[in-house]
Amino acid sequence: MISIRSLAFALVLSLAPLSATSAAESPAVAPAAPPVATSPQAVAKAKPDETQAKLDGWKNEIEQIAAGVQRDGQSDRRLAELRERADAIRSAADDIDRAESPRAAAIEARLKQLGPAPVAKEGEPEPVEADAIKTEREDQQKLLAEAQGRVKQAQLLHLRADEIAKAIADKRRARFADDMAQRSRSVLEPSVWYEAAASMPGVLAGLLYLLRDWFSLLSTRGFETATAVGSVILALLAVLWTARRRLAQLTERRADAAEPGALKRAVKAAGIVLVNVAAPVLSLVGVAWALDAFDLNPARVDLFISALVAGVASAAMVYGIALAILAPGKPQWRLAPVGDQTAVRLLRLFVTLAIVHGFGVWFGRALDVLAAPVATLILTAGLFAVADAVLVMLALRTAARSMAGDEETAEIAEAASETRSSLWRWLLPIGWILALGAAAGALGGYVALASFVTQQMIRTGFLLGALYILLVLADEAILTTFRAASGFGQVMTRSMGLARETVEQIGVVLSGVVRLLLIAMAGLFILAPIGIDGQDVVSDAKVAFFGFRVGGLTISLSAILSGVVFLGLGIAVTRGVQGWLDQRFLPRTRLDVGLKNSIRTSFGYVGTIVSVALAFSVVGLDLQNLAIVAGALSVGVGFGLQSIVNNFVSGLILLAERPIKSGDLVEIGSEKGFVRKINVRSTEIETFDRASLIVPNSSLISGNVKNWMHRDLTGRCLVDVGVAYGSDPADVKAILLDCAATHEKVLKFPTPLVFFTNFGADALEFRLICTVGAVTEAYGVESDLRFAIVEKLRAKGIEIPYAQRDINIRQLGDLGALLERFGLGPTDAADAARSPGASPSSSEEKPS
Repeated sequence: MISIRSLAFALVLSLAPLSATSAAESPAVAPAAPPVATSPQAVAKAKPDETQAKLDGWKNEIEQIAAGVQRDGQSDRRLAELRERADAIRSAADDIDRAESPRAAAIEARLKQLGPAPVAKEGEPEPVEADAIKTEREDQQKLLAEAQGRVKQAQLLHLRADEIAKAIADKRRARFADDMAQRSRSVLEPSVWYEAAASMPGVLAGLLYLLRDWFSLLSTRGFETATAVGSVILALLAVLWTARRRLAQLTERRADAAEPGALKRAVKAAGIVLVNVAAPVLSLVGVAWALDAFDLNPARVDLFISALVAGVASAAMVYGIALAILAPGKPQWRLAPVGDQTAVRLLRLFVTLAIVHGFGVWFGRALDVLAAPVATLILTAGLFAVADAVLVMLALRTAARSMAGDEETAEIAEAASETRSSLWRWLLPIGWILALGAAAGALGGYVALASFVTQQMIRTGFLLGALYILLVLADEAILTTFRAASGFGQVMTRSMGLARETVEQIGVVLSGVVRLLLIAMAGLFILAPIGIDGQDVVSDAKVAFFGFRVGGLTISLSAILSGVVFLGLGIAVTRGVQGWLDQRFLPRTRLDVGLKNSIRTSFGYVGTIVSVALAFSVVGLDLQNLAIVAGALSVGVGFGLQSIVNNFVSGLILLAERPIKSGDLVEIGSEKGFVRKINVRSTEIETFDRASLIVPNSSLISGNVKNWMHRDLTGRCLVDVGVAYGSDPADVKAILLDCAATHEKVLKFPTPLVFFTNFGADALEFRLICTVGAVTEAYGVESDLRFAIVEKLRAKGIEIPYAQRDINIRQLGDLGALLERFGLGPTDAADAARSPGASPSSSEEKPS
C-alpha cells in the first residue's frame, strides 16, 4: 500500500539523480528497533547491573551493524537506516558516559579521603588499621573499577559508532563515484533507438495492464467505496484549490501599484512560490492519501503515483521560483536585476524547462516502474538530459546578454549594475561548463552522469532562488521589526531600557545569524546528492556542541557558551554594584573623590576576576591546572609582556597609595591638566586645551609628577607689579593688600603678603602673594587682581613705566667713510644725530 512516508521521500528526491539506488529502489526490510537514548538523569538512577546489561546489548548490536555495513548489495536506504541505529547507540552511550563519569569522580574523592593503605617500613612494626576503614576502601575500589569500566565501554561504543558512520559515508561516496564514472551506450547509437522503439509496445502493454489491474481492484470494492473515495478526493481538492485561490489573491502583484518596499516584494514572491508549488503537490498527495485510506493502491500504483508526484513537484518548483523572481510586466515587483524583455524571455524558457524537466522526471521513473528495458531507460535519460542542458544554456545566454546591457535601457542597466553581485558573474561560466559537459556526456555515453548534472543544475537553481527570496525576506523582516521607530523597537526601548542603537544592533546581529543558518541549510541541500550526508553534518555539529575529548580534556561548545553567559552575568552584576556604589552609597560618605574612585575601580577588578574564575569552573577548567600553565607562561610574560604587566601593577599601586587620583591637577613635564580616569594600563589626563594625554601608569610611579591637589585643594596666587622710580612703596603696598582683601575668593588666612622684591632696571618691583580655596580658581583670581591693581594705581597717579635703555655710540668719526658712500658727510651725520628727539650720547626707546 502507498504510505505518506513514501510520498514524502519521493517529494524530497523529486529533483535528485535518477539511479538504480535511489529512484527505483524498493523499500528495505524494517530493521530492529534502535535503542532509545535515555537522559543522563535516568541513567544515573538506573542500577549498575542494568546499565551493564544495556552496554552489553548495545555492543552486540553495534557489531551486527558493522557486519551489515560490510555486506555487499546494501541499498542507500538500508545504509541510512543502519546509520540511524548507530547514531542512537552513540547517543545512549554518551548519556551513560556523562552519568558515570561524575560517579567515578565522586568515588575517587572518597578514596582520596580514606587515603592509601598503610605500608610497613623496613625495621618497623606493621601499622594497625581499623577493619571498617580497610573494608570501606576495598568496597570503594571495587565500585571505582566498575564505574570506570562502564565509562570506558561507553566511550568504546561511541568510537565504534563513529567508525561505522565513516564507513557508511565512504561506501556511499564510492558507490556514487562508480555510478557516475560508469559508461553506458550513447544516445547517438542507432541500436539504442532501435531497441527502444521495439520495446515501446511492451511498455505500453505494461501500462495498460497496470491500469486494468487497478480498475479491476476498484470495481471489486463496490459502488459505495468508489463514491466514498470520490467524495473524499473532491472535498480535498475543493479545500486545496479554494485555499490556493485565496492565497493567490493575497499574493497578487498589481502592475499599477506604487514602488513597493523590499519586504513587501519578498513576501509576495514567497507567497507565489508557495501557491504554485504547494497546491498541485498537495492535491496529488491528498489523492494518494484517500486511496491509501481505503486500501485502493497496490505496490506498483504506489510507485507510479510517487513518480507522478516527483514530476509535478519538479515542474512546479521551476515555474514557481521563476515567476516569483522575474515578475514579467511588473518591474516594480521584480527581484532579479533584469529588464522587462529579458524577464519575459527568461520566463518562457523556464516554463518550457519546467514542462520538459517535470515530464522527464515522471517518465523516467514511470519506465522504471514498468520494468522497461535498459536501452529505453538510457535513451530517455539521455534525451531529457540533452534537452534540459540546451534549455539551461539558452537561459544562461539570455541572462548574460542582460548583464552586458544589450537588451536594457541605460536607466535599467545603471540601476541593475548596482545590485548585481560578482557571484552571478561566477555562476554563469560555471553553468555553461556544466551544461556543455552534460550534453557532451549524454552524447558520449555517460548518460547517468549527464542526467545527474542536469538535474542537479536545475535543483541548485531552485535552491539558490529560494535562498535569495528567504534572505531578502529574513533581512527585511528582522531589520523592520528591530527598527527603533517600530512598535517592537519602542517596546524594547521603553520596557527594557535599551538604547535605540542597541535595538538596531540586535536586529543586525540576528539578521546575520539567520542568514548564516539559511546559507548553511541551502549548502547542505545542494551538496547532499554528491555524498555529503546531512546526518554527518548534524552529528558533527552535535559532537562539537555537546563536547569532544582531546586527551583528558573535554571541549564542549555548550559549556563554553555557558561560561560566556556566566561571565557576562558576573560582569553585569559587577557593573550594577559599581553603579550602586557610585550613585547611592559613596556619595553619602565623607570620603574624597579619589578614594571613592579607588573603591569603585578595585571592586570592578575583584568582580571581574571572580566572574572569570566562575566562567572557568563552568567550562570545566581546573584552576590548579590553569595556575600551572600561568606559571609556565610567566617567563614569556616577563619578557614579552613586561611593559604591560609593569603598567598594570603600577595602576594597582596608584589605586592603593593614591599619590594621584581622579580630579587632581597634575603637572608632568611641560604638560598640565586634570586626572580624568585611572585605567588598568594608563591614566587619562585632560589638559587645559581640552586634549587627552594618555600617560602609562609606570611613568607616574617612577617619574616626577607635581600634584597641585595632593594634600589639600588650596592654591597660591602670585602677582608681580613694577612701578616707576619715585613712587611711594608704602602706597603701593597698601594698594596691593587692599586689592587682595576686597576679592571674595582670596582667603583671609593665610593673610595676603606683599614683598618688595627688587630694584629693577626700569621700575621698583613688588610681589603680591595670597591664597585661594581651590587651586583651580587661582588663574582667574590672578587675572581679577591685575585688573584691580591697574585701576587703583592709575587712580593714585602711580605710573607703571616703560622699559628704558641707554645707547652709547663709540668712534662715530671712524664711520665717516662709510657715511660718505651713502651721500652723507660728517656734518650731515652730526646734524642727523642732533636732530630733535635724539641725543649724540643716548636715546630713549619707546614702543611704537
